[in-house]
Amino acid sequence: MCLALVLVHAGCSDFLERDNPVATTDDKWWNLESDLRASLEDVYAGVPSGVIVYNDFYSNARVHLSGASDESVFRANYTDFEVFTLGTATSSSGIPLQQYRNKYKTIRNACRFLENYSKAYVQDPALKERYAAEAKALRAWYHYELFAYFGPVPIVDHSFTPNEQYAERPTQEQMVSFIISELEAAAAVLPVKYPDSEAYRINKAICYAMQCQVYMFVNDYANAAAKAKQVMDQNIYELYHSSDPNIGNYPALFTYTGVVNKERVFFYRTGQRQAFLRLGPKSFGGANATTSPTAAIVNTYETKQGRTIQELGADSLAIYIKNPNFNDNRDPRFKASILVPGEMFLGKKMDPFTTTSVDLIGQTQSTQTGFWIKKWLDSRDISNQADGQLDFFIIRYAEVLLNYVEALVETGKWQDPDVLKYLNMIRKRAGMPDVDVKKYNTQEKMREFIRRERQVELAFEGQRFYDIRRWKIGEKVLNGTVYGAVDPATGKPVVVEQRKFNPARDYVWPIPLTELNANRNMRQNSNW
Repeated sequence: MCLALVLVHAGCSDFLERDNPVATTDDKWWNLESDLRASLEDVYAGVPSGVIVYNDFYSNARVHLSGASDESVFRANYTDFEVFTLGTATSSSGIPLQQYRNKYKTIRNACRFLENYSKAYVQDPALKERYAAEAKALRAWYHYELFAYFGPVPIVDHSFTPNEQYAERPTQEQMVSFIISELEAAAAVLPVKYPDSEAYRINKAICYAMQCQVYMFVNDYANAAAKAKQVMDQNIYELYHSSDPNIGNYPALFTYTGVVNKERVFFYRTGQRQAFLRLGPKSFGGANATTSPTAAIVNTYETKQGRTIQELGADSLAIYIKNPNFNDNRDPRFKASILVPGEMFLGKKMDPFTTTSVDLIGQTQSTQTGFWIKKWLDSRDISNQADGQLDFFIIRYAEVLLNYVEALVETGKWQDPDVLKYLNMIRKRAGMPDVDVKKYNTQEKMREFIRRERQVELAFEGQRFYDIRRWKIGEKVLNGTVYGAVDPATGKPVVVEQRKFNPARDYVWPIPLTELNANRNMRQNSNW
């Protein structure tokens, strides 16, 4: 198989350009350890942020990606996730083009690094090999991201020449095998951990966590459980608990109070530095509320007693739909993650329904649903909304534990003591009661519980997009009317939009038209 391809728009020039544009020739660049570190940072440049940070490509923002799931509605002038939820996407849409082009461009950076790193003088040879292993792991990870979006795509394991233009698509088995084997090879070289100043770098456990995600995505639960357990057995991660008694464990994790913690596994340094600007209510001057929670996610949170609002009866259900945090009686993660109408937040009352309100629903740069994402909104960023310092967690330890228990349940081990042990650990940290074993007493019921727990614990972190695809529930949760908060003038939830999801087509994105035109061996995904 040919293992290279023509990049969209960028063409062959991106694979043939100099690695350091300042250098006269490439052979004057790959000489020093500083050259390696600079080039390796170019490989890390493809790591997803939370909201856009203007030094990556815009569709590489995981919080905004939640707008392509049932968690939120996304509206902004710099990218267009809504084309997928509204059913209007084509092979010429911007997001597939951006992802395809830029992921492969970063893969090119990794290939060039791996082909040239040995030329540089580094006093410690082991350090040079560690850098190479980091690049190898990231290259594998970017292939996984492309696979999750598009299905199997050409595997690129070296920079290519113009004679290698027409790459073919591998099978899923070949794609997964490449990703897993590359991560395994990297893990064999990488250290268990780094000092806090370099904790963002790929280590052995991150490789295992990445492998776990790949196995989860293809429903290989036995291997997923094994990889999650390998992460756990490193004994370097734990669920975060706040040192400030005035701030709960879960909300503190996403603010400066908990910015350095042992729960972050794989993260983007300052990847949420524009969180307040991109997520905050418009009434905080400059903020533009790009990503608005839906009623679907609001109605997923349990009460503090561990009951879903759907099982409370019609009268109580109506109360909670009208006033989602009635009597402050929802899962504490709800109040930490979502702002609701009437809530006082940093001295302002959230008012999306008064016509003179700055935060009026449906306006440009305002909430589209009547709700706002509260997660990551720290008062210390109000005066500097575009340049904060919050990190974004791509993989955190809570997800590893959730992967582990889900994998146990899906392999028939739903009564394994570890399932309740780790679910209850996560819930206790959040201030919720243990799992009700009398209620969740079958494999199917435990599966339902874990999926809901996962949605609540990982809300707006980008994981729901992938979960919908691997669980194949898109036709259920991405079709029909999207509702927002209850409008006090009508007593009914506002209708935000009508969504369309075609299960024969929409579990993968279309291969960009420009790539189809450039590569005669490239096949389009079905029904696109």
